[in-house]
Amino acid sequence: MRIGAHVGWKAGCVALLLVLSMGSLAWPLPSDPADAPHTLRITDRHGTTLRTVYPNGRQQPVTLHDVAPTAVQALIATEDRRFYHHPGIDPLSVLDAARANLRAGRVVRGASTLTMQVARAMRPRSGSIWIDKLAEAHLALRLELRWSKTQILEAWLNRVSFGNRAHGIEAAAQLYFGTSARDLTPQQSTFLVGLPQSPSRYNPYRYPDRARARQQRVLRALVESGTLSTADSTAWANIPLRLRPPTQTMRAPHFTTALLAASDADHTAREWRTTLDANLQARIEARVQTRLHALRHQNVTNAAVLVLNNATGAIRAYVGSGDFWDANRAGQNDGVRMHRQPGSTLKPFLYGAAFQTGRYTPASILPDIPLHVPEAGGAFTPTNYDNRFRGPVSAREALAASYNVPAVYLAREMGTAALLGTLRDVGFASLHRTPGHYGVGLALGNGEVQLRELAEAYAALARGGTRPEATAYTWIRTAAGDTLHVEPPAPASTPLTPATAAQLTDMLADAEARTPAFGASTPLQLPFPVAVKTGTSKDYRDNWTVGYTPTHTVAVWVGNFDGSPMEQVSGISGAGPLFHDVMRMLGPGGAFPEAAALEEADICPASGQQPGAYCPIARAERFQPGTAPADTCTVHRRIAIDRHTGARASAATPAFRVQERTYAVHPPAYHDWMRANGLPLPPENLFQTAAHPDARPQVTYPTPGTRFVLDPVLRPAYQRLHLRGHLPTGWTDKTWTVNGAPVSAPWTLTPGRHTIVLYGRDAQGTRQRSAPVSIAVYAAGQVSGS
Repeated sequence: MRIGAHVGWKAGCVALLLVLSMGSLAWPLPSDPADAPHTLRITDRHGTTLRTVYPNGRQQPVTLHDVAPTAVQALIATEDRRFYHHPGIDPLSVLDAARANLRAGRVVRGASTLTMQVARAMRPRSGSIWIDKLAEAHLALRLELRWSKTQILEAWLNRVSFGNRAHGIEAAAQLYFGTSARDLTPQQSTFLVGLPQSPSRYNPYRYPDRARARQQRVLRALVESGTLSTADSTAWANIPLRLRPPTQTMRAPHFTTALLAASDADHTAREWRTTLDANLQARIEARVQTRLHALRHQNVTNAAVLVLNNATGAIRAYVGSGDFWDANRAGQNDGVRMHRQPGSTLKPFLYGAAFQTGRYTPASILPDIPLHVPEAGGAFTPTNYDNRFRGPVSAREALAASYNVPAVYLAREMGTAALLGTLRDVGFASLHRTPGHYGVGLALGNGEVQLRELAEAYAALARGGTRPEATAYTWIRTAAGDTLHVEPPAPASTPLTPATAAQLTDMLADAEARTPAFGASTPLQLPFPVAVKTGTSKDYRDNWTVGYTPTHTVAVWVGNFDGSPMEQVSGISGAGPLFHDVMRMLGPGGAFPEAAALEEADICPASGQQPGAYCPIARAERFQPGTAPADTCTVHRRIAIDRHTGARASAATPAFRVQERTYAVHPPAYHDWMRANGLPLPPENLFQTAAHPDARPQVTYPTPGTRFVLDPVLRPAYQRLHLRGHLPTGWTDKTWTVNGAPVSAPWTLTPGRHTIVLYGRDAQGTRQRSAPVSIAVYAAGQVSGS
């Protein structure tokens, strides 16, 4: 009866085929339904296979006799129960689907036959769903005229996608279960047959629950068709399936995926020989998982690492996440190419831009004191990682110790437009917004960049200012068998001169200059020269460590792909240990070369000027030609004091009462900081030894009328205002109030208008107050000009 039916409808479909063939829908049929294209091998620099790719995915052709019978039965029961009774198009299925879709008010059911699914797998999409459907129907009719039903089933079993680039049931069986299609168990067969309906939705590595739910639908179809009993269906559903670990199927998955996605990739080639080192890659992947396990209780789920060869930009290792196959942690996201806020890792390029002007040097003194920065949306008050201020600091220490306030001060002096221009010129193309969008916060990394961009930019410092482009290929073997060697792209020039790059390298490699902020023992300490910088974005959402030896650059990111904050994890404690591990794997790269253009001169660290007679210490600093200080230190001074009054000695002071003392006399802007830290200021006259009769407490920060805008991302604990003020000499009991209520000096900002007052007790014990200071605090998006 089947043979009669098959012959009967063949004549009927010829007329329909003639009508359809009048258009340009013809598509050449393969001579063999099981035809498979050649493979593409992606290999590491030594020839180790990283990934084997078919142009249409993994494909290992089989005949119907090579497939477990249950798989064939499940396929027909689930996808096309009238397979043996239609000519490639099933009108009854079309009517059933139309009724179901009209009843639901949306598309809930399709009408594609197995033959139409084969046709879909054989031809490219046009972009129009209606043209594609018509073409598939046309090709399905042609297939039914040309091939037997057995051949059509074999074509389906060999061509349809089962996800993860596995095309055909044999490739799927090998990928997911490590067995052949012939040896699939009934449970494995029903599991695989359910995947092709939507390979991405039912991807068993990313969505195992969805894949098992789809298997239940296949089992129900077998029961409904009478092929399987309800009892057997229940029993099969309860048998656990052990998927083959996906890591056995490919190495460096983020790296190879990125290569395959590139627009200029030659997918017809036989082999791509890459620059990656598979052994180094495997060691780093293992270390990433170890470090993430150690940080698991601090809400850290992912990390990324990129290693470049400085000479050529060759990618030696590329780890995009903690585990490519971990769907619960979005493991297939690529941390090397994602855009995130880089924190302080942009600071070296700010200082480099400043040095290029000739107005600043590593010895320049920058202020690390409370800073009020008016911005378009409200006041910006930068603070340091540890909420401390260090007063006057050298540019060397400010960069090495990653102080925020000096960086913001320098960004204001340079201008955001100039800083943004420098960052773009060194390769940060991701910073595509206007200078006004970023403001001076750009110095602290409020723009989003890629880990790849950071690695290339730091490699430029290692190379003396020329930026190598990260490159992935050594050679390509074409389909014709020719070997095409790939030359590394020519390094791009940057605004940074070799002398500036050498200064930045010297500062980033200065462990002593890092010590005031990070301590003497940190993961950044290595037994060979390394220039390194850390970064932490606001609210601990991202942290970074990027650094280099003369031979390699290593960039590390640690955080969460969903953007959730980590628990007190900084670049030192999060990315730092992983950076340390990778650098130890790579080993020493030798000493950094000395820049011939730099000159060495002694300076006083407190002033950045030439040492004077009263400077307690001096140290050597490296300068570009013509930028070494010419003036002698004006900070350290010897001042004559009257022993009896404590005031400055005058010509009338008896000689036996005169005592000379050495003072560090910083500019007036630092005097509040000096008082707060108990540092002596030299008296100017007799009245400074006692409070002036009209003296009163004074609020120095914030200033009257300041507006603050709350950050919608940061938690309240990280949005506190450091109140600053001082009492006259001899006064005690310093206390603060906001709106009349006592508060601590770091006061947590809350929306509204507030009045701040500083109180103190004078020598007579009388409690007195400062002049009130009024400020306004706005919620995000609610700034008012009133």
